[in-house]
Amino acid sequence: MSTTRAIRAVIYGVGEMGAIVTRLAVERGVQIVGAIGRSPAKVGRDLGDVVGLGKPLGVVVEDDANAVLARGADIALVCVGSYLDTMHEHFETCLTHGVNVLTIEEETVYPWTTAPRLSQHLDALARQKGVTLAASGAQDVFWVNLVAVLTGASHRIDRVAGHCRWNVDDYGPEVAHHLKIGTHKDDFDRFVSSEGWPEFVARQTLEAIVARLGMSVKTIASDVTAVTHDRALRSTALSIDVAPGHVIGTVDRTQITTVEGSVFEFSMEGRLYEEGDTDSNDWQVEGEPNLHLSNTQVPYRFTTCSTLVNRIPDVIAAAPGLVSLDQLGAPRCHPNMLHHEC
Repeated sequence: MSTTRAIRAVIYGVGEMGAIVTRLAVERGVQIVGAIGRSPAKVGRDLGDVVGLGKPLGVVVEDDANAVLARGADIALVCVGSYLDTMHEHFETCLTHGVNVLTIEEETVYPWTTAPRLSQHLDALARQKGVTLAASGAQDVFWVNLVAVLTGASHRIDRVAGHCRWNVDDYGPEVAHHLKIGTHKDDFDRFVSSEGWPEFVARQTLEAIVARLGMSVKTIASDVTAVTHDRALRSTALSIDVAPGHVIGTVDRTQITTVEGSVFEFSMEGRLYEEGDTDSNDWQVEGEPNLHLSNTQVPYRFTTCSTLVNRIPDVIAAAPGLVSLDQLGAPRCHPNMLHHEC
């Protein structure tokens, strides 16, 4: 006999993105059973108050992840960082307690080549515990699945080229610091020359597309350049005015050539916005025939969160292990968030 109940979720990270995720999950009928944060200004307060719902949820934000997860949940919605080398311990904690993990951490979209050791470790742990680790966000819809569907009209693919633009201030100070907003361009260039630059989302996106299309990677090349402006721009995330000649953003590019001969390119422009700027998404598929996909007003911050929430049932139902984005089916809206038990 099958029964249904509300999905029980832990909100892991109560910053700007976690706040949106909380609201959307509550409105979908997800039962929030725990919240994990690190800010002294938020720990000890009701989650509804912390994220601005205007009503209490009866869930207190705590800084002891083990204590929260030990009480049990179907899934942890993790909105903390961007790379496995800083996030894997958070994932390990969730998986060890037998809790599925769904995250906006970008590298886990397709981590097999950029973090192979950590990916294999987390995959083995998740399989051992019978749960799933996966990542989602705006790239799930706009950069992976829409592009893969577009190629379904292709007879021959010579080149796939994408460009997106997104507002750095939408993602808070952690992302702004990562992009070195406010740094002089010369200092940025020296840093990249001496320290290198982590491959930030563009590579994982292209590798997921290539894998989804059943192709094999031959070569991968990535680079980054700083974006500057000829006048000062305000960063609301950092509460600073960025002077001319200083970094207001970056363009991260990746190119993949495939064994099959198709070339894939993607450039991601994250920058401070001026009045009138909007998030954009543009892809060209060159071949037979030539195809074009353009979205001129994509609210990436919101759709990162709404796509994450829509993926909750998919991840709970997925096979145990680390499931990269190419292995999940196409995303869709799930109006009914229920957990089915036999």
